[in-house]
Amino acid sequence: MSQLYTPNSLEKGLKVLFLQHFATEAALASRLCHIENSDSDLESYDWLGQSPTMQEFLDERRVVPLSNTKYTITNKTWESTITVKRTDLADNKTGSINRRIQQMAAAAAGHSNKLIISALESATTDTAYDGIAMFSSSHTARADEGSTQDNLLAGSGTTVAQVGADFATAKAEMLKFKGENGEPFHADGIPSLAVVAPPDLEKVFREVLNAGIISNTSNVQVGAADLIISPRLTDADDWYLLRTDSVRPLIFQDREALEFTSLEGQSDGGFNRDVWQYGVRARYNVGYGFWQCATKTVN
Repeated sequence: MSQLYTPNSLEKGLKVLFLQHFATEAALASRLCHIENSDSDLESYDWLGQSPTMQEFLDERRVVPLSNTKYTITNKTWESTITVKRTDLADNKTGSINRRIQQMAAAAAGHSNKLIISALESATTDTAYDGIAMFSSSHTARADEGSTQDNLLAGSGTTVAQVGADFATAKAEMLKFKGENGEPFHADGIPSLAVVAPPDLEKVFREVLNAGIISNTSNVQVGAADLIISPRLTDADDWYLLRTDSVRPLIFQDREALEFTSLEGQSDGGFNRDVWQYGVRARYNVGYGFWQCATKTVN
């Protein structure tokens, strides 16, 4: 006797399959972004420009004025939907349907990664909280407006020796960055870093970050950063250095968690066209946090 698929039992099974596969996908947001829960269509991050300091209490408090920075991230709605023929279910083609659900889970999980990499690549033109491009040679501190700070660095090349030297330069430059109060932004050091690089630089960076000896010399960069290789990066020679502990350069703004839903047998499509639909929906977006926590090296 043919197996009977009921809408409720099928949806439950596919939802479980989707969520199981979704959970196995690696998400960059948890590694590179502040995760900010949202309860509106957009959120303001004006606090990014605030950096008061502790000072001696003398005759009265010295109030730090609010900065004029205005930075918001607007949530966007995302979806992915597939259709399944009722006859495919009747003919027991659940294997192919399961694979499509798994592909949809991978695409949904990878979408935030896509937004994060896109944000990095757009950051030479898209602005951070200070109104200047996220990666720029023109950042300033309110308390020290006469000087500029540069997190868009010129690389010397893509050999192991060149990348190793450029990595040391990027790390040193990041440590020099100042906050809006003119104080060192990373005054207590940088606990953890990650390099985000294209596949063409994977072999080079694995040697730079993992090899104990390079050209008969002890490699002092061993373990200095995690390595994230992204095929989504469009330039084969440019790479990024990001701080990844409690202070981060990117924001993942989460408004509505991913939801798996269906339109099955009693829907218009199910009744008139003999097709069932399964889809996911979520609301979120990615934006910029502290530019002081990121550098881009351009070759």
